[in-house]
Amino acid sequence: MIVTIQPRLLTGDVHANPSKSYSHRYIIAAALAKGKSHIQNVLVSDDLTATKEGLTALGAQFEGSSVIGNFPKAVRNNITCKESGSTLRFLIPLALLTEKEMTFSGDGRLPKRPINLYEDLFTEKGIFFRKLSKDNLPLVVNGPLKPGNYQLKGNISSQFVSGLLFALPLLKGDSKIILIPPIESNDYILMTIDVLQKFGIQVKYEHQVIYIPGNQNFHPTEIFVEGDYSQAAFWMVAATIGKHIDLYSLNQESIQGDKKIVDIISEMGGLIEFDEISGVYHIKPVQTKAITIDLSQIPDLGPILMMLAALSEGITTFLGIERLKFKESNRLDAMMDVLHKFGVKTILNDDMLQIYGQTELKGNQVFSSFQDHRIVMAIAIGAIRAKGSITILDAEVVKKSYPDFFEIYEKLGGIIDVN
Repeated sequence: MIVTIQPRLLTGDVHANPSKSYSHRYIIAAALAKGKSHIQNVLVSDDLTATKEGLTALGAQFEGSSVIGNFPKAVRNNITCKESGSTLRFLIPLALLTEKEMTFSGDGRLPKRPINLYEDLFTEKGIFFRKLSKDNLPLVVNGPLKPGNYQLKGNISSQFVSGLLFALPLLKGDSKIILIPPIESNDYILMTIDVLQKFGIQVKYEHQVIYIPGNQNFHPTEIFVEGDYSQAAFWMVAATIGKHIDLYSLNQESIQGDKKIVDIISEMGGLIEFDEISGVYHIKPVQTKAITIDLSQIPDLGPILMMLAALSEGITTFLGIERLKFKESNRLDAMMDVLHKFGVKTILNDDMLQIYGQTELKGNQVFSSFQDHRIVMAIAIGAIRAKGSITILDAEVVKKSYPDFFEIYEKLGGIIDVN
């Protein structure tokens, strides 16, 4: 799908779509609970479809908002993760519980995304873990997963920690996950622990060690998935550089790490107010100013914050950018290419990126999607302040996390031609 966007400020009301991170975690926990859970407002996206199909291969059943779970069993011996890193990393430890050979495969850039942490960890413990090509996928694994001590580097994706957190409580002995500092994306670990507790699983996290008692059971529950701050960030920036937007369906008390977007925009001089009575964020346009932003805990906010930096006064400095290289695309390279086409000056120096702000962006440009949903959405928001039309190739990749993104964009007054 090729979309061409005409520059136009967006304004109106937006209901935040369901949290992708919570959607993954809730349906996994429900799939491990013996009985029927009701998980309402689960995100509909390619990534969540991949996780549901993977859990079905492990014995779970899905009926509307209901999830009928059980201890993992190999109904099928293969799991296709599409392009979802969450699906792959969350489900590998669960597959090991079946003690059956299971093959994982994936599309796009997923076969090249890091999996070595699991490979080293499980191989050391005698678990069968074999890649079938020079890439990380296809991959064949076979348990059993055993209780014990699991030491992981804390500056690698938190998804590896979360995958173990789902599986280890079900074993017959106690386990520990020992994290080697520095710990990045710690909020996602806390999110997983929050979900475990809601399903009756108890763990203790202190001093970089997570203590996980064995012989536990997930209990069925009913829960509603809250709105997603990482996706809402695009509309917050759209309002800041454009016109007033009201954002609904976000939990102000959320522990989502990407809720940090509110603090960052405010620190840059943005006008974001939360009405506690109506539960609505009111975001108004303003000229933001450059600050220093550390992305080590919030890598998914990188693309849209870089777009905001391009339209802020002064030189914005980004630190902790290394993990951007290992997403659906190399988001660091991708955003530098995007900003260059928009006519924005950037300087990269080791783990620091500086973006020189300006008042408008160069128009009449054609952009690659880099097969990355967040890059596409960042470009679309940047188009608001371009001096001419903006064309994005392969823009359908937004279906990975936000299938109705362009529909909402048009409802806010955007002018889009789709080919």
